[in-house]
Amino acid sequence: RVKRFKFMGEEMNQQDWWKTLFDKKYLDTYLDELTVERTDKEVDFATRAAKLVPQDKILDLACGHGRHSIELARRGFNVVGLDYSEPFIEKAKEDAEDAGVKVEFMQGDMKELPFNEEFDAILMLFTAFGYFDTESNQHVLFEVNKALKPGGRFFIDVISGDAVIERFNKEGEKEEGANLLKIPRTFERSGLTITEVEFFDPDEQLVHNHREWTDEEGNKKEYDFYLRVYTLAQYKEMFSKAGFEFKKVWGDFEGNPHNTNDNFRTIILAEKV
Repeated sequence: RVKRFKFMGEEMNQQDWWKTLFDKKYLDTYLDELTVERTDKEVDFATRAAKLVPQDKILDLACGHGRHSIELARRGFNVVGLDYSEPFIEKAKEDAEDAGVKVEFMQGDMKELPFNEEFDAILMLFTAFGYFDTESNQHVLFEVNKALKPGGRFFIDVISGDAVIERFNKEGEKEEGANLLKIPRTFERSGLTITEVEFFDPDEQLVHNHREWTDEEGNKKEYDFYLRVYTLAQYKEMFSKAGFEFKKVWGDFEGNPHNTNDNFRTIILAEKV
């Protein structure tokens, strides 16, 4: 059954938006900030925090264009990278070949993982969780649990729902005629000037991000991104329901405590019970 919800008066099909968003034009707006140094730092922390060892078999879930998978493979880990986006998987394969490392990249849906107790650790980085309604997001956690060996570790990095709620309460403008808050801004990224409006539905804890820019050829580009965010307390409840023991949480890749120093990440280590 297709899950739908209404946002800004528009009925959204949650099966559809994420299937077409993650293409080259999306990646082009992020590549400049996804530096080698940033990837190294994130993999360094994930390796330490999740206590990864060379014999571990690792799933990089929602691996995108494979930057974490490739770096893990450089360090000698046995890595499988799975993502729904075929353009991202194709780029990941090309980049792995250029780097001279072996990673098994595959196209797939996180809601229907083709694995059963196969991995020692699963990594889910760069806010790849929250694309669906809460029932489906909860199902993803069950799928992750099923794919892990007993005692397997799940390391996930997402935007902090606590920080999102606090930011919109402080900075958000009330959208006339709707129970929505919005934050408009313009910024530079990858040599492009991007106009962005973030909307937040506090009842659904749903963020709608609309971006527009003009590319180097003068063509107008735009995309819409929808993300359901959760507080730390909600994550603890969802993880427990999916069969995980909540082990530790951080607020950034420096290892600072959650919700301190103005950090805006929720980074969780959990273990399959």
